[in-house]
Order: sequence, then C-alpha cells, then structure tokens
Amino acid sequence: DAQLSGLEVLVDVNFVKWLQLDTQKIRWNSFVNYAYIDSQYTTSETPGVLGKKVEFVPTTNLKTGIRLGYNNLALNLQYSYVSSQFTDSSNAVDGSISGVIGQIPAYDLLDFSGSYTFNRFKFEFGVNNLLNEAYFTRRATGYPGPGIIPSPNRNLYLTTQFSF
Repeated sequence: DAQLSGLEVLVDVNFVKWLQLDTQKIRWNSFVNYAYIDSQYTTSETPGVLGKKVEFVPTTNLKTGIRLGYNNLALNLQYSYVSSQFTDSSNAVDGSISGVIGQIPAYDLLDFSGSYTFNRFKFEFGVNNLLNEAYFTRRATGYPGPGIIPSPNRNLYLTTQFSF
C-alpha cells in the first residue's frame, strides 16, 4: 500500500486582455503548470520497502511557457522540468549491471514551435529539445534490451496544411 498526496497549480495569463490590447491582431499568453507529488509506501510485505518513495513518481513536474502571436504568425516557447525518480521500490540510486534498476535523473527541456497562416495554407514548424539535452525517462526490461531508453536528440519539423 502507498500514499500519494500532492498539489497541482495552473496559471495562464492573457496579457492582451489584461493590458487591453488589440485582441484581433495580438496574442500574448504566459502559463505555469506546476505539480508536486509526495509518495510513500505505507505497508509492504517486502523487506526494505516501507517508507520508500513509489517508483516512477517524480516529486516535481513543471511546465511553463509563453505564446506570442501577431496576425497570422504564432510562436510558442515551452520549458519543462521533471525531478529525479526511482525505478524500483528499493529506491536504488545506482543502476544495476543490467541497467534495469536505478534512479532516473532529473531533466529539463526547451521546445520551440510556431505557425503561419497564408490564405488556405498553414505552415507549422518547431524544434523539440532545442538545447539538445541528453536525458532518459525509462528503463527497459525487455526489447530493445535491458537498460535506459535515451531521449531523442534535437529535432526539427515542418508541416503544411491546405484547407478546402
């Protein structure tokens, strides 16, 4: 048995409305989404588990960003942070030789995206993992083999949409 308790807060500020700007042309929002979760095993038949943190439950998860737009152009910048977490109930920090257990370190990311609309066309573009951070979010027990599953490197995308 385990007890999980926490708090999640979302604040989204529309600066255009707040500052009474032209809502037809300008868009300017900023947001913060913060979650705090405390997890702990309260009973266990397995020795050494009582009082440990529940696996795959990071204490902190933060996402914040800004959205800007003018006429047909929209730009977004988002920062994400996830605190470290354990992959097993023993809360082992160091990985085993198999790479299946051990702590998942904290990581942070910066993503950028945007779009531009021109007549019936909409072009969307972006860069995920803008700062090319090396991180991982999972440890695999099977395929493609035991160990960590690394994150994608920086990647770019561009899409085009045509509306009839």
